[in-house]
Amino acid sequence: MKLIILKTNLLEALGSIERAIGENLNLPILKNFLIKALDGKITFMSTNLEIAVQHETSGKVIDEGEAAVPFSVFNSVVRNLSAERVTIEKKGTKILISSDNYEGFIQDEDPKEFPIIPKISNLNKSLKIRTEILKDALKNTSVSVQYSTIRPEISGVYVNKSDEGLIFVGTDSFRLTEIKVLSSAFSSETGDFSIIIPIKTVQEVVKMFNGADELSVFVDSNQVLFETEKEKIISRIIDGNFPDYKAVIPKSFKTEVSLEKDEFLNAIRLVSTFSGKANDVNLKSGEGGKFLEIFSSDSSLGEGRYKVPAKIKGEDFSVIFNWRYLLDGLKIYKNQNIDLGVNSSDKPAQIQDQKDKGVSYVVMPIKG
Repeated sequence: MKLIILKTNLLEALGSIERAIGENLNLPILKNFLIKALDGKITFMSTNLEIAVQHETSGKVIDEGEAAVPFSVFNSVVRNLSAERVTIEKKGTKILISSDNYEGFIQDEDPKEFPIIPKISNLNKSLKIRTEILKDALKNTSVSVQYSTIRPEISGVYVNKSDEGLIFVGTDSFRLTEIKVLSSAFSSETGDFSIIIPIKTVQEVVKMFNGADELSVFVDSNQVLFETEKEKIISRIIDGNFPDYKAVIPKSFKTEVSLEKDEFLNAIRLVSTFSGKANDVNLKSGEGGKFLEIFSSDSSLGEGRYKVPAKIKGEDFSVIFNWRYLLDGLKIYKNQNIDLGVNSSDKPAQIQDQKDKGVSYVVMPIKG
């Protein structure tokens, strides 16, 4: 194997595959990545056995072949090269990296020892969607997800595809995010499907695919593949049934509060200074329904109170929430005008955009 690549292309490829470099002590080969030069194409691959990342880059293939290279050493050498043109050549059991003023050898591993990168069984049917839409949906639903060994079925983002569109849901039992993407926002050759994408995979997808306008998604019985022209990430999907989340979403409210998102955010940040270890803030309807009062106190810290201008319809209320959960929910909304729906101190509340009802954030109060 011998090839010539520009340093900028090398760094871009290494930045992609770094996400799946493994640290398995029983399989030290996972600390390596695979370079394949075949049919004039140069592909970098890595896997940690949960996800696999592939990055195709441009360059000149002089001799075809493959090599398994220690990522850490290779990455350090490339980042410190001053020359832009880099030659990578396999010589026996070593990899030669050379440029105008540098030459170094890295011990090569047997590429046959590198794990087989899984493949989707049917690559003829895909779902095509704008990269920005998919990444936003995954990012905003993932704020409600926490990894759980006890309940693995909620350790990821639930995605349901039907004729009506795509629904993304994330929950940790204390809060829930649901995002609906209309069928007009994507094209699909696939049938309906429901999958749970592991939270670690979701986080990597959100970080990847920068600069790509469109992304293809392929799904089979136990894997999901996200693909652009240059990058691919393939992951297992979580085996299990996602809970009946629709039963948690309130259908009506005793009180509805209309207010401005940024001032609400600022108020929570200020008042939360006095929340102490419990992270609790109290939301209370103001006199005459003209403001929302946010209050928190701690005997060792003091107390803070903020009155946010609002329009309140319905019954008076006083409910305690985890302020971090409130902030997480508010940050997913792009528009300023939001509605807060409240029922009681032991029933879930809901935050929604006044115009875009395709995004819902549900949060459980803290029982006082």
